[in-house]
Amino acid sequence: MEFNDHLELPEGDFIPGIYNYCNRWCERCMYTDKCRVFASEKILTREVEAIKRYEKSMEENKDFWDQVNKTIEEAAELIDEEIPLLKNDNSSLFEQWEDDEDAEEAMKEHEEKRVKAKNQDISKVSLKYEKAVHKWFEERKDVLKQEYNSDTEDFDLSYPGIVDELVLKQLTESVEVIQWYHIQIWIKINRALSSSYEEEEDGDLFDEYQKDSDGSAMVALKGIDSSIGAWSFVRGKLTSEWETIKPMIRMLLWLKMEVEKEFPNAKGFVWPPPHSDKH
Repeated sequence: MEFNDHLELPEGDFIPGIYNYCNRWCERCMYTDKCRVFASEKILTREVEAIKRYEKSMEENKDFWDQVNKTIEEAAELIDEEIPLLKNDNSSLFEQWEDDEDAEEAMKEHEEKRVKAKNQDISKVSLKYEKAVHKWFEERKDVLKQEYNSDTEDFDLSYPGIVDELVLKQLTESVEVIQWYHIQIWIKINRALSSSYEEEEDGDLFDEYQKDSDGSAMVALKGIDSSIGAWSFVRGKLTSEWETIKPMIRMLLWLKMEVEKEFPNAKGFVWPPPHSDKH
């Protein structure tokens, strides 16, 4: 795709509203050439590395996601063998935890529906997962070292005893997936819940077949699946961390099960929508 040197509006065969259910990870997206927002940001930034990232091989992206997601079923079996995924079990998944002042402050000005969404179990567990991920990486920052490369906008990871460059690259990408989605999952789940309440009250205002709640839940589920695969890969390489990683995978598996139950049509949400060649 070519761009003018002036700050003009982008032109192209864009899909209207494709960015509505976007995870904002343009470098891993296979539809950037159909996104007006992406094109606009490219016009504004004009950064060489952004262009290189845009031109990244689609086949490489596909291979990456295939690798990340192939271990989801294996992870579910390993977890379920030791701890059945039941809400009334004796695990710590539903233990009380102290309210986070920052999270409470962020929710203070939200309307009633968003507060209602926050109080749902899937919202609470996704927030608990977010905090657990942050704590996990913070506690291991001296051994699981991440170095950001400002030239390439990538970061490299190192860990004692691992010298294989391919393994380190895969480990780096898996960590990148985890860190990208760990906050977004909570955000998308809350949006899905809030939208579902609005759809119940004002159903006539929303698309009967493609509901916003299902679209947001779909994005959350994709993040959950990718995170399960990424954690499973990390667990396979950092075997000494199995016990600390297991709760992460377990929370994600529970979230996957409950989000699919709460939003049964999310997996069938079609996005990007079928695109017509007519203008």
